[in-house]
Amino acid sequence: MPIAPRFHIPDVRELALQIKRAPEKIRLKQIKTVEQLLCEIENETLYPFDYLVFRITKYKGDALVQSMLLGSALKGDLVSLIAEVSWTLELPDEGMLTIDESASFLQVSSRTVSRLRGEGLVFYWVKEKSGRKRLGCAEESLASFKERNLSRIKTASCFSLLSKQEKESIVRLALEYKGTMRSLNDIAKELSGKSGRGHETIRALLETVSESKHALKKTYSMTTHDARLVERARGFGIPWNKLEIRFQRSAGALRKAVARLRRRRLKQLRIQYIDLDIFAREDAEEVILGNPVVKKVLPPVLHIDPLHFGFDSEMQVVSEEIAMVSAMHLLKRRAKQGIAKLRYSPSEKSLDRIETDLRWAYVLQQQLMLFAVTPAMAVAVQHAGRPLHELPLKKSRELVQQVIDIVGESCGVLDVSKGQTTLSTPASAVDRVLSSIAFESVKSRAATRLEIPTIAFPFYRVVQWSFLLPKREPKEFYAMQFGWLGYPKSVIEIARDLGKSENWVRRQLH
Repeated sequence: MPIAPRFHIPDVRELALQIKRAPEKIRLKQIKTVEQLLCEIENETLYPFDYLVFRITKYKGDALVQSMLLGSALKGDLVSLIAEVSWTLELPDEGMLTIDESASFLQVSSRTVSRLRGEGLVFYWVKEKSGRKRLGCAEESLASFKERNLSRIKTASCFSLLSKQEKESIVRLALEYKGTMRSLNDIAKELSGKSGRGHETIRALLETVSESKHALKKTYSMTTHDARLVERARGFGIPWNKLEIRFQRSAGALRKAVARLRRRRLKQLRIQYIDLDIFAREDAEEVILGNPVVKKVLPPVLHIDPLHFGFDSEMQVVSEEIAMVSAMHLLKRRAKQGIAKLRYSPSEKSLDRIETDLRWAYVLQQQLMLFAVTPAMAVAVQHAGRPLHELPLKKSRELVQQVIDIVGESCGVLDVSKGQTTLSTPASAVDRVLSSIAFESVKSRAATRLEIPTIAFPFYRVVQWSFLLPKREPKEFYAMQFGWLGYPKSVIEIARDLGKSENWVRRQLH
């Protein structure tokens, strides 16, 4: 059962992020509306995205061109939306069945329940008395889903577990491969085709039965957890020879495991960019990324004072803003294309280039946000009805973070070809979002004498690749890698600037 919600439709994911910023009562009301909507959606019907937004939020859009979403694909994403938003709420677990209890109710396996979530079966994140969160589903929801999908449930419930005779037969057939040097996994795959049983089912059986487990060759691959341990150890400077002894693998195998882990993280990213006409030019990268404005950027901001941050709008120069926006989209485009081309075991060089592009795109987006946040905060203060320093501490911090989130999303998809600017577009987005939120009146009082604490890593949450960004000000080579001495640079660029070899630079970075 996957913990992280899986979105396949970008528009639905964006809607989920917007709902998460709403007050608690509105969040709860809207996800209940989504659950009701799931009962009406038909698999083969196309639904306009504006219709979906109107049913959930009552906001009626006026877009002339909009996405048409297929019902069967939409169901799974709406279930993910409910799961993502419910995680931000403190829902009680009373009357909410666990996954195993839900499987018993439907008379299917827990794996089938996981598949049914993608077909519209709703689970909420609920909180037990111990404080632990778990997935839960109401019995009424299960009964309603079963009634709407009776044939599907009946088919799923027909799958049976392996009988004792089947298990003995499969193990006996597997032992005939003893001495052939074929791996247990290969044998399970071949027997799957002969028996009509699943590959994973047979492999799990052969690994469980002592006779086949010890008789057949089994190759242990590096797990994701192992790769994380190796990566962390290298971050602490532990040499490869010690890690070779710890994991009983060669340094090359350990490097490949870490590379696959980095590839996996990159593959999970959802990178949005605007494809500008200028990108079609052969010299687009040279012209756009060679601009001094694009290379001379601020390093990642690690802390901000909520009352004093951002740039004065008078500092903006339209040509500079266009250059930064174009470079940001070009870098994200190049990173996304690079990720699509990554092999199963990618080279460190290709990974480094992609990660460097994403870091550079981030610091450009951060600079645009600093331009945009001052007028956006002015709009937010108008909605709040009081200056930030006169609001309660918690409310002022929440309002600042909400503005940062909205501005970050808006700057990340800023389209200069449509005349969008940091001065007006993010501020309009803030106005649109805050207009749907009712602010509680705050009694007039003297300005607070309490010092409002700074916000750590304020802009990191606006991008999915924040794991590539530093958590403290780096020194020496890391300063060049993370953008403290100009734009973020790859290992190749650092080696070129220092007149050293790439391997030497990599050793220093570890």
